[in-house]
Amino acid sequence: MKLDNPSVKKININTASADEMKAHPYIKYSLANPIVAYRNEHGLFSKVEDIKNVIAVTDEIYKKIEPYLSLQ
Repeated sequence: MKLDNPSVKKININTASADEMKAHPYIKYSLANPIVAYRNEHGLFSKVEDIKNVIAVTDEIYKKIEPYLSLQ
């Protein structure tokens, strides 16, 4: 079951800095850095699922953070 809660602050994975990502309780430095590094090397994410291409993002982590991610 997925709940859409408009009060949840989403993180724009195409523009957020590592520091902005780290402010989220589920995203630590060890996850924020690889996400930003991947984006810098490969360009902007075209869909949220593309974050799975980052080695540090396991399926378990993805399921946990996906509701908090956006592209805008």
